[in-house]
Amino acid sequence: MTVKTKGLLTVLFAYTLGIGLGIVSILYTQHLGNMWQIFIADVVATFVIYGFSVAYRNSSFYDPYWSVIPPFILLFWIWKQNFILGGTASLLLFAMLFWSIRLTTNWMKTWEGLHHEDWRYIDMRNNLGNSFQIVGNLGGIHFFPTFIVFFCCMPMEATLSMQESIPQTNLQAYAGFFVCIIGVLYEIISDAQLHRFREENPHQKGIIETGLWNYSRHPNYYGEILFWWGIFLFGNAYTGITYLILAPIAMTIMFWYASIPWIEIKILRTRPLYKDYQKRVHILFPEITILKRLLKR
Repeated sequence: MTVKTKGLLTVLFAYTLGIGLGIVSILYTQHLGNMWQIFIADVVATFVIYGFSVAYRNSSFYDPYWSVIPPFILLFWIWKQNFILGGTASLLLFAMLFWSIRLTTNWMKTWEGLHHEDWRYIDMRNNLGNSFQIVGNLGGIHFFPTFIVFFCCMPMEATLSMQESIPQTNLQAYAGFFVCIIGVLYEIISDAQLHRFREENPHQKGIIETGLWNYSRHPNYYGEILFWWGIFLFGNAYTGITYLILAPIAMTIMFWYASIPWIEIKILRTRPLYKDYQKRVHILFPEITILKRLLKR
């Protein structure tokens, strides 16, 4: 058995245990509302993965949580609707599974094993010292993204709960599906282009400026953001504008002001030429890069 296979089996066991205990928590919270039931299950599963992260001193145990758990949240709401799948719910399920399988598979391909930990977690551990375990690991690495993703999953409940009273799939629901699929395709293409660039530049010298990376400095994150805006459109199609619009906004802000700047600081340490690339290409939105270039003509 290879080191990577052993690592993947360990992660599989951790997630099976986490999801299993989450399901048990649902059985003991039947007296609560549906949203509280699945939220508590999500928290329970996060605590289990956190336990493995501490036990193995590797916070990358949490990395696949982002893409593994949302389909189970959706399945919970489908279960609450007696597994009735109308046209809109079927589109939502397809979009969610397409995104989840793609992202989880990509993680499996790039993860090296239990000895490998994301460099950002290592940086956080070194910078926070004794406060890392609670502030950084439990709060920042595990529960902050759990809460953000759960918030972004909440519009799915509206989609499922309204399908009986409004069985027709309206134009906005189709738009949500279209945006989700475009987002995932954007991630697939940008990740493939980045993989090819790294193969051609094994020492990671230079900057990728071809394909989608010619219009956005982080097209993979742009695709991820598009996906969650698509999920919001699904729910919003039946409820109108509600506080749930804050969910994809929060996701966008997290990438724009937290995840991406962290990455770019690291890039600038070793590739100062990246500063020129920053001036020419927008941090996230290709539309802004294209608009700027058109206005310069």
